[in-house]
Amino acid sequence: MAQRGGRGRVVIVVVALAAIYWAVAVRAPSGTRSLRRFDANRLADLETGMWQAYYAKQKFTLFRLLVVMLREQYHYSWQKAVVAGYHLAKAAAVFGDASGDYDRVLPDLEAGYAIARDWTGASFDPAAVARAELSWWTARRDPASGSGADKNRVVAARMTDLYALLYGVPRDRVAEAARLRVDAADLRDRGADSADFDRDPRGVDWKGVSFLLHQSYRSLHDAVAE
Repeated sequence: MAQRGGRGRVVIVVVALAAIYWAVAVRAPSGTRSLRRFDANRLADLETGMWQAYYAKQKFTLFRLLVVMLREQYHYSWQKAVVAGYHLAKAAAVFGDASGDYDRVLPDLEAGYAIARDWTGASFDPAAVARAELSWWTARRDPASGSGADKNRVVAARMTDLYALLYGVPRDRVAEAARLRVDAADLRDRGADSADFDRDPRGVDWKGVSFLLHQSYRSLHDAVAE
């Protein structure tokens, strides 16, 4: 009898742990699953942190912020957010360390976007969106993009393509949001170029970067809101 009672307690514990795991990791938070519904200001704050982590090569911090963003803004379960965040953070980290052969990040980008499409019921092509994402990343490094305002126009055009594909809207509706986000990236780059960023990251005007990202995501929110 004592042995059977012990087994019963084990079963209860296992069932309880499974229920806790489901409630914490698998169960999605309440709210609409949509890429078009997000808190623009919170998303801008998270992106500023992700950019800081990316350029400081703080890979775990980048991953953590991505997971938080996916959970908060798109109502992923923690389990789903961890898997998607892993793919997206890995793609960014590999690209950040690479000097060529950039297409190797595409499988992870596509995997991350496939999760987003399936989770939100969107209709975009994950492969096309992954390619568009990589296109604006590489345009910022490609000497053929030019420099200064010319380069920013090239990068903004590619980011506009990404937004149009991802949200299924005309390019002109998301062009301003793309331009402002590129302006934020350009401000970051100019600050890094004016100081030894590895020794003194204070050379970057992160408040200015954050301001532009807030403007960008507010514009994007208005352009794609359901």
